[in-house]
Formats: sequence, structure tokens, C-alpha cells
Amino acid sequence: IRGEFIIQFNEKVDQDFARSRLEQKYTDEGLHLVKCLSKPMGIWLVSYDVKQIDDSHLLKRLLDEDHLSCAQFNHNVSLREVIPDDPEFENQCALKNTGQLNGTPDADIDATDAWEHVVGSGVNALGDTLVMAVIDDGFYLSHEDMNYWKNRNEIPNNSVDDDANGYVDDYDGWNAFYSSGYIQPRDHGQHVAGIAGAIGNNGIGVCGVNWNGRVLPVAGASLVESEVVEAYAYVYAMRKLYDDSDGEKGAFVVVTNSSFGVDFGQPEDYPIWGAMYDSLGALGILNVGATMNAPWDVDKFGDIPTTFPSDYLIGTTNTTYDDEKNYGAAWGKESIDLGAPGKSIMSTRLSNSYGYKTGTSMSAPQVTGSIALMYAAADESFTMRYYEDPAGMSRFIKALLLDGVDPMPGFDTLCVSGGRLNVNNAIQLLINPRIAFNLDTIEVVLEPDSTLTDTLLMSNLLGFGLPYDFDMPAPVSWLYYDPPSGLLLPEVPDTMVFAFDAAGL
Repeated sequence: IRGEFIIQFNEKVDQDFARSRLEQKYTDEGLHLVKCLSKPMGIWLVSYDVKQIDDSHLLKRLLDEDHLSCAQFNHNVSLREVIPDDPEFENQCALKNTGQLNGTPDADIDATDAWEHVVGSGVNALGDTLVMAVIDDGFYLSHEDMNYWKNRNEIPNNSVDDDANGYVDDYDGWNAFYSSGYIQPRDHGQHVAGIAGAIGNNGIGVCGVNWNGRVLPVAGASLVESEVVEAYAYVYAMRKLYDDSDGEKGAFVVVTNSSFGVDFGQPEDYPIWGAMYDSLGALGILNVGATMNAPWDVDKFGDIPTTFPSDYLIGTTNTTYDDEKNYGAAWGKESIDLGAPGKSIMSTRLSNSYGYKTGTSMSAPQVTGSIALMYAAADESFTMRYYEDPAGMSRFIKALLLDGVDPMPGFDTLCVSGGRLNVNNAIQLLINPRIAFNLDTIEVVLEPDSTLTDTLLMSNLLGFGLPYDFDMPAPVSWLYYDPPSGLLLPEVPDTMVFAFDAAGL
């Protein structure tokens, strides 16, 4: 900050005398001790006239003063959150609620805090482009504020299946209504897609939860179930093609979004649709579903898709900017996993416009974008484990997401997690240690031909069971450990025993 220093007097100096002497000595420089920041430590804020002297030269002279132990410039400090420059961001109370729309401050998903850890990349730790498949009624593909995924292995409009994935001309995605690659413009789908992945910090419009995340548009939010199944099947085909081709073709889809469904539908009547989620989950794809916009208990009265019993489905209801369940949204202690903001949500619309919509349709993509952001935040070790066990690690991501919610009064009777989405909490759980140990180091001294054991106490910091395995990069014959793997339950510490044997050493 030009015109300001922070100085510290030596311990034995009379501060009042030294202060007066300093101001007199530097009268021509306009130096003035403005405020005592700490009397016991002798720290003061100092101002000076920037027009009278070169800043660095004055600082050097102060550092040579015998009665000062330290002198430095004063500096600006920023909060550890990322505020994008998108002009409509101030109206996106789901991402940062400051009380706009007369809401409750901090009744949001803490997106600005999450972006401090990861923002803008759209890829995971090993360079795979993270794709969110949004299944809806249509999309405005030329919107200025979107990064829609494109199938670069397909030549558009040549009536040839260039990438041999079973779909002709799917350069832009797929339309299950017409079984074609043409994506019709629709306002609902565009609004949903923008919530999950509108481009952030580009000085235009709004900001999605997952900046620069790629949205795979799939038109399939149909009144006909067969078209819904075709839409999900396309997503399955593209992720499987990506895996089978080592990333040369297809799309690295990690999450799907469905902001549609069947009110009061029963899972037993939709077995093929329901089974799609387990099939997608086996590839490592989580699936977010919006529950119905009606004040009913779906556990009792039914809903499709949110009452399907898949481990890879996340049922979502609508919360307000006052951190309450929206009156017109369904709930379910067993079927609805969490709440997410869905009232008066600002997002992208047709013809490069922006506007508000309300509904569980707006809640689901908050979760979808958060999941993709979590994969972007994950380190290389986690990403490698995801490649090895995509189904297991996607379930782990779901568990972290639910464990990281902000608890809300009364929500323990309304949803599984008992709270509202907080993407920053979920990312913190992902990037920080999940298992705590009572020791950082085990150090032992053995006599020749003797044995000794020592134990390590492990504690689970999360709210669900954590599978673990212990590995030694360079195994040695004189050290044995047990157990080599296990399941660490929350609030139930466990021990690992290390046995040292110095026979023959």
C-alpha cells in the first residue's frame, strides 16, 4: 500500500520519545505514526507523503535507524476465496449468499471457498478432460458462456459413423428424441447446463459450479421411457469407448444430471431405467437426479428416478436462500440424499440471455457441477485409484459429498445426509487426510537376535467406513505388520501391529 509502512521499535526504546524523534527527523517526508498496532511489541502503522520521496529509499533509511528493529511496507490482503468477474455473479446466491434476494448470508454451497483449491482447469490430475453429461430437453449450443463438449472424432453432417461408436453424426452430442446428432435449442436444458458448467471469470454472464467443465448435451428428458433409456445408453457408450480406447475416443464422463422424472413412479415398474444407474456406476459415473416439485414423501408415495436403490444415484431436493426446504419440493429420509439450492437460481438461457428459474431441476446441477469439481481437485494418487476401481472410488466421492453437507434443522428427517450441499467441505474431506494416526514415526532399537512389537492407532475422521491397505515400497525380512488391509469404521479406532525381528542381524 503506497504511503504506508509498518515499523517495530526495539524492546528497550521509550516509544513515545522515539515516535516524536522519528516524526521530527522525517518531517520533510511527511512521515506520521498513525496508529499503535501493538504497544507491548512496539508495532506502529506509519504514513508518509508519496510525492516527497522514493518509497524504497525511505524504507532503506528507516531500516538503518538504531531504535527500529524492523520496517516494512504495508500490504493488501485478500480473503481466501475466489470471486469471479462475471457480471451476474452477484445474483448467484446459491454460490455465495451475502443476503441478496433478502436471503440468509452463507446459505450457499461455499463455491467461492472451493474455487480457492481448484478452478478453471476442467481436467483431473492426470489430464483427462472431465465431462458432465446433462440429459434434458435441449440446449442452446452457441451460448457465449458455455463450453460444450464436442466429439472431435466425428465429422458433423456427413451421415457416417466416423468414430464407430454406433451413433451417426454425434459431433455435438445425441438427441434421443429423434435418434440423431441434432440438438434442438430449449430453455430448460440450457438453464440446467449453465448451473453446472457455465464459464467462470470470463467477464460474461454467470459462473457455473465447475468452471470450464465440459457439458455433454444429451436431449432425452422425454415423456417416453424408451427415449430416456437411449439417452443414458449414449452416455454409457461414450464413457466405455473412452476407457477402451485409452482416451483416444469417447468422453471421460464422471457424472450425469437428470432434472426430470415421473411423479409417484415406483421402481419396480421401471427396472431397465433403474438398472442403467448401476451400469453407469460400474464405469465410474455418478448420477444426480432431481426429485419431484411437490410436497410429498417419496419414500411413501414414490418417485422416479430418486427412489431407485442404486449406490450410484444421488437424489436431490430443493433448498431456499434461507436454508430451508422449498415448500414445493419432495423429501425422503431413505431416498433423497441431500438438499441443494434451487430457488431463484440465475443461469444461462436461450439467445445468450440470462435469467432465474426455481425448482429441483435447478438443485440437481449444483450437485453435478460439484462432483466434477471434486474430481478436478483430487490428487494424482486418488486419480490412479479411480482408474483401477472406478466403481468403488465413485461411491467414495458420493460418500464424501454426503458427509460434507451443512447440517440443517429438521433435515435429518427429510434426507439421508441431513443437510444441504457444501462443495468446499466435500473437497476438504477429499484433499486432507481421512485417517489420523497417534504417531508420525515409529522408531525402535533392537538388540541382536531379539524381537519387539509396536502398535499404531488409526482413527477414521469421516462419517462412513473407510477401506484401507498398507504397503511397503521396499519390503524387508525383519519387519512384519498386521493387518495389511481392513475397514476402518467411524468413531472406532483400530490398531496395526508392527513386529520387528533382529534374528541374524
